[in-house]
Amino acid sequence: MRYRIERSSVTRFDARVREHHVQLRIAPWDGDLQRVTRCTFEVEPAVEVADHLDGFGNRVLRFAVIAPHERLVTRLSAEVETLLRNPFDFEAVAPAREADWLAHSLHQAPRLWDFVLHRSSLTPRLPERLADDALPAFRPGEALLPQVQGLLDWSGERYEAVPRADPQARPLARLLEERCGCPADLAHLLLSLLRGWGIPARFAQGYLDPGWFAPDEGAEGADAEPLPQRLQPWVEVLIPGAGWRGFDPTHGVLADETYVRVAVGRSSADVRAERSTYKGEVGEEAARVEVRVTRIP
Repeated sequence: MRYRIERSSVTRFDARVREHHVQLRIAPWDGDLQRVTRCTFEVEPAVEVADHLDGFGNRVLRFAVIAPHERLVTRLSAEVETLLRNPFDFEAVAPAREADWLAHSLHQAPRLWDFVLHRSSLTPRLPERLADDALPAFRPGEALLPQVQGLLDWSGERYEAVPRADPQARPLARLLEERCGCPADLAHLLLSLLRGWGIPARFAQGYLDPGWFAPDEGAEGADAEPLPQRLQPWVEVLIPGAGWRGFDPTHGVLADETYVRVAVGRSSADVRAERSTYKGEVGEEAARVEVRVTRIP
């Protein structure tokens, strides 16, 4: 599948700021199962833009606007080809050998332990029970992939994804208490469950096929407007024989070629789309972000 991705952001200030340093993680990942064929980036006021790969392999766009300014505009335009038609299409490892496969992977790439051991208020250690529910237990000797699917179903039956004006994740305790949260909250719950099993799992974020944002069938008038597009979180799990495979707790499905990866990390704190600092005693208006994903025939 081929996609064109256009993202623009406008941030205004109520007075001039200066020495404005910005890092953005919004460009599509270029690697296995996904190829970037074109990517351009512009900033107003015009400045030189550099980029680098962070410790997780994410592309980071960085720039600094030194002169005083009251507005910052960024525009990304990219074309990407995704190749994962069927997430179940791989040479499976015998269930009895999966533990050895994972142990060998961790030995060969010790940095994978980041995705097993990391804990925070977003991805804490969980007790054996949540309220009246016993946590699903890992069953050694059984295939991992269907067990992860079972976790996806288990969390989807108990916790609801709800849209919020502020899509930023909150401490996981809020989700467990309220039984609902934003998509990032549900991803953090799945991460905590998997790390409790000792399975490498990482937070992923990216763009979705425009079909996910189509209006409901039969909608009329204002209800027929397409839903707004935005960065979507999911969880990637290291599956023996397959490598990283994505699981989307918001929609309850495995990620396939309709998912365009942008960034991965231990939690959403590692993949924030924008980080910035500036000088100036002013109030900042929340950035107005527009994302448009279209299929390329």
